[in-house]
Amino acid sequence: MKILFLHALADPEAGGGAEVTVWTLMRSMRELGHDCVLVAASEQEGLHREVRDGITVYTAKLKNLYLPKHNKRQPVSKKLLWHAIDSFNPFMQGALKRVVEAEKPDVASVHCLNGWSALAMRTLSRASIPIVQVLHGYEYICVKSTMFSRGSNCVSQCLSCRIFRLPHPRLSRCADAVVGVSRFTLERHLDSGYFRGVAIQRVIHNARDPWKLGVNGALAPRLQTKPLRIGYIGRIDPSKGIDMLLHAFDEAALGDVELWIAGSGQSGYESSLRSRWASERIRFLGRTAPRDFYPNVDITVVPSLWEEPLGMVVAEGMAFGKPVIGARRGGISEMIVDGESGFLFDPESPVELIGAMRRLVNDAGMRARMGARALTSAIPYMDPEGWASKYATVYAEVARKHGPPVSPRDGEIL
Repeated sequence: MKILFLHALADPEAGGGAEVTVWTLMRSMRELGHDCVLVAASEQEGLHREVRDGITVYTAKLKNLYLPKHNKRQPVSKKLLWHAIDSFNPFMQGALKRVVEAEKPDVASVHCLNGWSALAMRTLSRASIPIVQVLHGYEYICVKSTMFSRGSNCVSQCLSCRIFRLPHPRLSRCADAVVGVSRFTLERHLDSGYFRGVAIQRVIHNARDPWKLGVNGALAPRLQTKPLRIGYIGRIDPSKGIDMLLHAFDEAALGDVELWIAGSGQSGYESSLRSRWASERIRFLGRTAPRDFYPNVDITVVPSLWEEPLGMVVAEGMAFGKPVIGARRGGISEMIVDGESGFLFDPESPVELIGAMRRLVNDAGMRARMGARALTSAIPYMDPEGWASKYATVYAEVARKHGPPVSPRDGEIL
């Protein structure tokens, strides 16, 4: 089967978790014997084709004001115009049509449509390409993709999002299948009126390649010499609950326990945190590879304030045998067995986070038991080929509805 992957960015270094997930999925699908073609936007003029890791990659010049990248702040007026164009962008459809005509894919796996606009759904549908929409976030509902504004989660669409997303409910119905990376993410879209009439609906949690993550060979327990270390790794952003974690760590009065914070964010916010929380017990590491971070901490915390669609840092921490304290937000609740592989807490009640940190810091036996359970819980998230086989089943199902049956290749699981 030939699968066309449509996504915002081609380079994981320019993006984030969604880009890592897309590349992991494509590599795993290739291992199952499928042909993968990625189409993404870029800053380079024209339409360009290359092959990376056995995957055909097309990049097309984004016909909008700028290429969206994490940690790149833009003026409000410029962002408003960008979103107005991206609401229904006809200027990107020619490049997509050229790729479809050249590659003749059996199915399209649509991920983040930022840059391509939801109009790409109609383009693919008119080309009679079966479509599987994978929901990594809330791009269909919210221009910021987070449903988080001014320090709190949005209960419904604000006026600007309703305006910029006027075409999206209708265009979402072009999909033949919709996949949420968590039950929460899928239901949020369905409850908001998206993907009505789409018969195939699935929840498929993401996975990571354990070798690339650095899990294999890195599970020797850290020597329990003091101080203990609590760790956070991810984007440095208010929606991630960093301020709450810092306040809770300070109030918990854990003695000589250290808090390690790995990641990067917008320079102004990150600098403010570093200056306000200057302490020998708090270390800001900057952007750090998981293989260099997790083996050096004892407990991981995922304190997200926003409704995190899944939160793969939970799975990563568990895969390194670390008990995880996670916010009861979005898909995080679907990953942690509360009281067994870690603790869940309500971000509206920081005292719960303080209590969880104190319990794990003060009870070495509990840390060991939860770490062992975390390792077991992480197994499905560290099986990329098993994960990809679930997508292969969905792709084959929608392809059959559009034409002759697609026969599995040797070694392919359907």
